[in-house]
Amino acid sequence: MTNEIKGLDNFMNDNLGISNKAIDKGMVLRIEKSSIHDGPGLRTVVFLKGCPLNCKWCSTPESQSFQVENGHSGSKVIKYGMEMTVEEVVKEIMKDSVFYFHSDGGMTLSGGEVLSQPDFAANILKECKRNGINTAIETSFYSNYENIEKVLPYLDHLFVDIKHMNSEEHKKWVGSDNNIILDNIKRADKSDCNFKIHVRVPIIPSINDEENNLTEVALFCKNLFKLEEIELLKYHRLGTDTYKKLGRNYELKNIESPTNEYMYKLAVYMKKIAPEINVKVDGKYVNV
Repeated sequence: MTNEIKGLDNFMNDNLGISNKAIDKGMVLRIEKSSIHDGPGLRTVVFLKGCPLNCKWCSTPESQSFQVENGHSGSKVIKYGMEMTVEEVVKEIMKDSVFYFHSDGGMTLSGGEVLSQPDFAANILKECKRNGINTAIETSFYSNYENIEKVLPYLDHLFVDIKHMNSEEHKKWVGSDNNIILDNIKRADKSDCNFKIHVRVPIIPSINDEENNLTEVALFCKNLFKLEEIELLKYHRLGTDTYKKLGRNYELKNIESPTNEYMYKLAVYMKKIAPEINVKVDGKYVNV
């Protein structure tokens, strides 16, 4: 185990306030129903609270802290976060089970960082699988691999970000280098567990949209046996109002969202680099 990973585990345990062994309770930001953007079909998305990274473009700043927070909108106080048990979370998920089965949908754990609460996450996923519900997680994969191994047996879909292939640039914009993340992807790809890998690339103009970076992403993904697709996600500023409510500064306020035409152009470029890979943008696969 590297010193960085040891420090990461200590950081999560100290900040979460919930023992890593307390598998029945966790910190939840919110639960959203009928999502069509977080995996196949209609899905219930459980957002866990707390993330060890600090992406400059994060659209959910209220998910970063491991503690319950209060935001302010005028005289109104907004509470972000709540402690829930596995049973309580699964009960909410099961309420919409009929929609999952009719739409080939399911449930998705998102964040924050799911792997910051590995036992809590694993037990939610395990109960969902026991009830025949399709499962997915959305993750940065910035975690000790022992934590990752806890969730893999209960996954149908793994959505993982590759934010930048250059380690120094990754550290500059995300708060940590990418070595652990890329290594974890390769190790998970070799797992005996049966799940599909979906690599997502958030396109942030002037930060990670250069051709060299996209080429490296495509070449990296070519070697993944479990890869289902690469998906390009358009940068947006929908979370800027939440930064204000939390009294925080949003650092990328001068970066504009890319056009649909530009996003399509980047997707076509990646498809040409790796024709055998499915490349998706705006919910559709590109052809060249």
